[in-house]
Order: sequence, then structure tokens, then C-alpha cells
Amino acid sequence: MNNFNLFVTTMHLLRFLLLCIPLNLQAEDLECQRLEWQLKTGDVRNIASLSRQYVQKKLGAVKVADIETLLADKKLAQSCYMAHFFASVSKEKNASLHELKDQKFCSWLMEHPEIFEKLAFAKASGRETLAVLHNIWVKENSQLSGMYLNMALGAALVSTSREPEACMARYDFYKKSFEEKKLFPQFDTLEPWEFQILFQGRESLEELAWAQEYVSQKKRFKADNAGEVACSFIPYRKTNKKGISVHAGGAFYDNKPITLQLYVEYGGVCGAVSKGAVGFLKAKGIPGYAIGQPGHCAFVWKQAPHKWVIGNNIYGWTWSEGGNGPWKGCTSIIREVARFEEGQNASGSALCHHLGLLSPDPQQADSLLQEALKLNPANYPVWQVLAKKVSRKTGNSEKLALLEKFKEAFPDNAALWEHFMKSQLGIDWKKTDAYATYPFLLNSNESRDAVDVYMRNFSAQACKDIPAMSGKLPYETKTRGVFFKNWLAYYQENKIDRKVRVQTCTVLEKALPGLLKYEKTSSQFLDFYGKALELWNDKHLLSRANTFLTAYLDKADNPEVKKKLATTGAKVADLLKDRKSLLRYSEAM
Repeated sequence: MNNFNLFVTTMHLLRFLLLCIPLNLQAEDLECQRLEWQLKTGDVRNIASLSRQYVQKKLGAVKVADIETLLADKKLAQSCYMAHFFASVSKEKNASLHELKDQKFCSWLMEHPEIFEKLAFAKASGRETLAVLHNIWVKENSQLSGMYLNMALGAALVSTSREPEACMARYDFYKKSFEEKKLFPQFDTLEPWEFQILFQGRESLEELAWAQEYVSQKKRFKADNAGEVACSFIPYRKTNKKGISVHAGGAFYDNKPITLQLYVEYGGVCGAVSKGAVGFLKAKGIPGYAIGQPGHCAFVWKQAPHKWVIGNNIYGWTWSEGGNGPWKGCTSIIREVARFEEGQNASGSALCHHLGLLSPDPQQADSLLQEALKLNPANYPVWQVLAKKVSRKTGNSEKLALLEKFKEAFPDNAALWEHFMKSQLGIDWKKTDAYATYPFLLNSNESRDAVDVYMRNFSAQACKDIPAMSGKLPYETKTRGVFFKNWLAYYQENKIDRKVRVQTCTVLEKALPGLLKYEKTSSQFLDFYGKALELWNDKHLLSRANTFLTAYLDKADNPEVKKKLATTGAKVADLLKDRKSLLRYSEAM
């Protein structure tokens, strides 16, 4: 073929291709079509790159102030979530997904933008995630929606810890159980990340089937009280029939493999009760997992839509360890994931967050993150981003100001405040006055949880500064109600050298200024301070205390705290036989 004929052929081909493109196809549609074409190649890195480029181009053309336009752009949202998902997958070796060669599957993915949104929220990153989803989609004749789609995504998420065949087997088991009406109502309210927790269970499918049959005759076992009643299925026993202690480990169970059947037969203590209860919950389609409390094993389970609670509970969220779910942090973070999803504008808030992470313009990124919090303040991942930025700064003023706003966004979750302060803000504790900083963990009503997180941090710091008290001054679940009583009793019953006395007064005098706006807590500290000074009757320490109490008498705004300062001061002045000071304190009462 000569050059002229080649030219003519090429022109005819271009003309044919142009005719195939609808006349009303916009440049934006071409970009989306290009993205779908790229998706079908299965090249993860190129998909992530093209998705990111598309998002950044759109962000460059839209003002952040016009937030409604951004939130209404479904193609932008899908590209954003695709960028995040495929960027995570691209970190793994052999970043090519063969299931994307199925063009019909790719088209289905593009037609269901909620898929990548849910995967991004669950922080999916496994190479097999889409493979499992594809296998289930094929098995379901290319039809997945509603709860079945959420369930399929949950099975896909488990692919990071289970083989694909095992993931599909879990899906099949729960689908069959649901259709046979063997599950509790919580099941069809689960989000993919909750299905992931459900499908991660250690229990075999045979165990779960046995458990379904076992509980079928338990009429007290209902959806709203399932966590409480499930505990009763496992007898609480410290020794088995042979007298072997549960602490002997496998010997207690005659070295048999642990199953739900074995728990029911042999029983056990808190660990067996909690783990067994979780197994029975999972048999009924309720996600849950075991957690630790001081000297105790409890568990967390989904009681109702957007409501996770503790089962076999003794000490509450503040004293619990262990967790699961899409947001990492302390145990109580699971409550906030559920609260965020239940709150208004959760989807818009999540989109602003993910767009902010992709924006190349720092100012625009900050604006998007702030907008995310306006839409839903309980968006914890946004707070993590803000904390990371402020953690690079020297000094603590901005960090603690952010903590105060964080507390407003997450009320009544003192354990999360503590985690945020100590693990997210980047406070340099070697250069920080811990006694002035820890009071930021308290709240205005001095809730029990807030006082607990403050006191256990205070106690740990006090033991560092009073080395002789190390190991003798624990603030624990068993001592929290008698902490100051035990502290005073130790000083009363033992010979305390002067160095320890001075260190004790120094610690209290450092702690009290930050506590003066907290009536109950400061009152306990002042009461102990006065009793210790009276016990020692050390003129130097009394004189020092008189100066300290006088200085803060006029700084206390709370009348009850001021009265307590004056009462303590009067005791000190009386021991010093200082009439002038005694008169001043008496006038302040």
C-alpha cells in the first residue's frame, strides 16, 4: 500500500471513530470514558494516577466555596475514591488485577460508585479484594445490590486475612442463613466494614451452623439482649470435672481443639465466656470481638443500627483495650464510627476529606478538611490529618487548642481524648509540664471517665517525680475510689524521709493550678495536701504551702474551690500559728 492509500485509509478510520462518538459527548465524558478504558487494563498504578489527575483537574476548576457543586458531582466522587483505593493496592507487588479484564465487570463497577466509596471508607488495600468481589458477582449472575452488595464487599475485605475460597464460603453461609431467617435483624443493617468483622471470626462454618441449631430453642436469646444472654451459654468454671484449673491452659479442656461446643461443655472463666458469646452472636449474624479489661476479658458487639456496646462488661470503655474496624485508635473508637455514619452529611463529609487528601493546593486542602468537619464533626480521620499537621509545630498551645475542639466533637469519650493527646498531637513530653497539660483531659462536669484518664496519667507522672512511691501509688480500677486514702495511709504507716515529703508537695503544687476550675478534683487534691501537711507538721513545708495557697486564693473563680483553698490554708495557718494568714483565710471562706 502506497503512502497516499495509507493516508486515505487512516482518514476513513478516524472519521468512523468520530461518528461512533455521540455528538453530545462532552470533554468530561471523554475523561470518564478514558478512565473506564484504563480500568479495563487492570494496571493498578495507571488507574490510580489517571483517577488522581482527573480529580485534581476538576478541583482546579471549581472553587471550594461552591461546595454544593463538588458534592453533587458523582463522577468526581467516584474518581476520588478510585484514586484512593487503587493507590493502596498499587503499594503491593505485581500491581495488576486480572479480574478487571472482564469488561462487563468493569462497566458494572463504574455504574455503582458506592462500591469504591465503601471500600475507601473501610480502608481496603488487598490485591484480592476485587477478585473476591468479582467471583461473587459472577456467581450472582452479575446482580449485586443492597445488603447483598454490602455482604459481598465485606467478604472481599476479608481477603487480606483469608483465602478467596474461604471468603466466598462465608458469604454463601450467611446468605443461606439470612434467606432461611436464621439471623437477627442487625444483619441486614451491616455496612461492609461490619461484615468484615463478622466474616473474620475464628469459628468454622460447622461451628456456626451448630450454634444456630443450639440457640434455636433459647427463647430468651433475642436481638436486643443477645450479648447478655449469650454469656449464659458458657458455664463459669475455674476448674474442670477433674479439678484442673482453667489457668492450666489446654489441659483444662483435655487438650481438645477449642470450639463453641467445647466452651458449652467445659465452660471457663471470662475469656471463654466472652469469646464463646461472640461466637454465638456471629452465628446469628451479629459482628463482635473480644477486648481486654484489667484482669478481665469482655467483648464488643453491635446491639442495634449505629450502636456498638460492651458485653460481659465490668470496667467500661475507658479501661478497655483492643479494637477493630476502619478507624484505628482506642477501643471506644468503634462508637464514633457508628455515630459518624448515623450523623448528618456523613457521605459529604467523607468526600471532602478524601478530596482534601488529593488536592495539590495546600490552602484548598485545608478548606476541604474544615468543610468536612462542618458537615460532620465526628469525622475522626480528618482530626488525625489536622493533628499530624499541628504535631510538626513547636510548643503546645495550638495542639491543646485543637484538643479542646476535638473534645467538643467527641463528647463523653474521654478514652479517645487521651489517645488523641498522647498518640496524635506529637506533644514532646520531655519539654512539657505534664501537670499543666493533663488537666485538658478533664471536662466541665468531671465525668468519671474523664477523671479516670486524668488521674491515671497524673499517677504515672507522680511516681516518676517521687521515685520512692514507684509501684506504691497505682491508679487502677481497684484503687481509683480510694487512691488518696491509700496514699495518705502509706505516709501514716511508714517513715517518710524529708526528700519524699518535699517531692510530694512539689508534685501537688504543680498539679493544683491546672485543676482550680474543676471543683471535685481540686477538692480531693487540696484535702490530701492539707492532711499530708498536718501529718508531717514541717514548718518549712507549711510556710511554703501558705505562700502557695495565698497566691492562688485570689485566682480561683469557682467559689467552692476558693472555699476549699481557704479551708486548707486555715489549717496551715493554724499549724504555723500565723494569725494574720488565718484571718485572711477566714475572710475568704
